[in-house]
Amino acid sequence: MDLRHLRYVVASARNGSFSAAAQELNVRQPIVSRRIKEVEDELGVSLFDRSKAGARLTPTGEAFLVAARRILCDVERLSEQTKANAAGILGRVVVGFYKSLSSGAFRAALRDFRCQYPGIEVELIESPFAELKAGVLAGTIDTAIVLGDAGSSDALSALELWSEHLVVALPQHHPLAGKPVIYWPELKGERFLLSHHDPGPDMRNILLRHLAAPSDHPLVATRHLSRESILGEVAEGQGITLQCESAEGLAGLGVVFRPIHDGSGATRLGYVACWRPDTINPALTSFLDVLKPRR
Repeated sequence: MDLRHLRYVVASARNGSFSAAAQELNVRQPIVSRRIKEVEDELGVSLFDRSKAGARLTPTGEAFLVAARRILCDVERLSEQTKANAAGILGRVVVGFYKSLSSGAFRAALRDFRCQYPGIEVELIESPFAELKAGVLAGTIDTAIVLGDAGSSDALSALELWSEHLVVALPQHHPLAGKPVIYWPELKGERFLLSHHDPGPDMRNILLRHLAAPSDHPLVATRHLSRESILGEVAEGQGITLQCESAEGLAGLGVVFRPIHDGSGATRLGYVACWRPDTINPALTSFLDVLKPRR
């Protein structure tokens, strides 16, 4: 017995005759009769009472019909789900990110994706860079959104995404707070507060690249604090800090944010989505396609 046999039984019950079922299924009537007889012989029961008026289900046939319809519906649903998974419109994608990406362009992209692909479940993992990279390499994370460029890792594929302005967070009454733009040389002599948590290490590298000299290094205090707690310390006058522009959405913290420029213009931070080259997940492909326009 196979699915074809079940379809013949369901069609015959729906039409009340084997000949009408054969016409619906576009086969010859003897084929329908033979297939139903094969089922009856295999089970040792009669599913239909035959007469010149047509074919009517027996009580056993009625019970069989209920189960046959359920099986065919389950198979059809399975087929549709499998096709949807393969097409990248149904499934699950695990996305890792920094805490600093809890707002801004990443959240906007995430909202767009969920609107376009409501059938794909997005599991978010917020972790430091080292854990995100390890998760991607291990296959427990489909993709990680991190600071960097497309060529930063030979082991992973990467897609360049959006970029953000680098801003300096200052106490409200800081002498530089009244300026619309801050230039790197103006930050010499300042005490910088940075977090051990990502992207704190990236900010430290940027800071050293712009302000460190052979005989002059910026004063940097690294703390095991969240972004919000670092900004709270800035508000208390304990120093200043560097942030991505998405931090500007954090209101009521007693700090002001100003973009930092060098001789070429605004200092920007680029983000990438990275994933294992051998990852086979159509849902990931759909997720990356939504991110691409935000480059």
